[in-house]
Amino acid sequence: MNIRDYLFIRKAKSTNKIKILDVLGFETDTNIIQTPEIIKEMDNLRISSEMEIIDEEIESVKIGQDLVTTKETIFDTFEEEKSNPDTQTFVPLNITSQLKKIWTDLEIRRQWVVPTILVITTVAIVSFVTLFFLNMRNENIESENITNSISQNTNININQIPEMINVATDPFYSRYDVSNASANLQIIETSLIQYQDNLQNRDIPNRDDVILSLNILFDIVKKLDQLFTYRIMHSDILIYDEVLTIDENINVDQLATELSLIGAKSSLNSETLPDIDEFNDHKQLVNSALLTAQDLHGRLVASLRNNEIEVALTLVSAIELNKESEVAFFNNSLQNFKDNYLLIIENLGELP
Repeated sequence: MNIRDYLFIRKAKSTNKIKILDVLGFETDTNIIQTPEIIKEMDNLRISSEMEIIDEEIESVKIGQDLVTTKETIFDTFEEEKSNPDTQTFVPLNITSQLKKIWTDLEIRRQWVVPTILVITTVAIVSFVTLFFLNMRNENIESENITNSISQNTNININQIPEMINVATDPFYSRYDVSNASANLQIIETSLIQYQDNLQNRDIPNRDDVILSLNILFDIVKKLDQLFTYRIMHSDILIYDEVLTIDENINVDQLATELSLIGAKSSLNSETLPDIDEFNDHKQLVNSALLTAQDLHGRLVASLRNNEIEVALTLVSAIELNKESEVAFFNNSLQNFKDNYLLIIENLGELP
């Protein structure tokens, strides 16, 4: 029998104690001894039991209050979140263990992540700047090499100009030499144009002097090109060959036809002669020689028709003298042209 049963029995009335003992399985004639020590101990046990019951009730009340408070807090928090939704970045709750590990590692290693990023960024910037300056340096070297190549090639071509002048002013006319010299002159002009274009991107001393030299060279090239054309056209003016061979068996009608063709061809070529300052006087002389030749041609044919051989021979000499005078003046003009422009080329020197 425990203490609770004992207290219950003690509180019961005397008439009911026997019945209670009988229910609990004790004999009805059992006597309950109540000494002062037992009563005191029982009172202490009763008070302790009542204190435990009170403590349990208080704890139960506290637990109930906590549950109510928790419920109210959850409800209030839910209402607050519902009215004021969180606008921060969404962080998923169901994250895999691998992503958690990566996130944790980044947080742990944050002390060296920032320095590493700074070092990588610095290295990248330094590398970019280095490559940039290296590319600029290579471009400058390449540009300088191109400039040197253009300058060297242009000066080589300029050194050929005196030879072009000699060909253009040679009294002995060669159609083959003139054609080759004209083709080479086009190469020289192309080289000068290339040098002029490259000069715009260069910083050189005495720039105005260089530009002046280029203009003079372009003028010489232009004059030579015109002179080559002049020589070609002039080579077919008053060219008689064997036409003026006079004897007793000459065919006067055929001679008249040939002289007429020579006059017509000479007049046509004289009209296509280019205008060159150094040859303007010669051009006027050519026109005068053509008029004289036409008059002499008619008089020669007339004298032959009249069988005036002596007069015809005199007229032939006059025709030849007319041509020789024009050629002599032309050769003199060529020599003056040669002397002037060779001196100009010599004073120019090489381009920088």
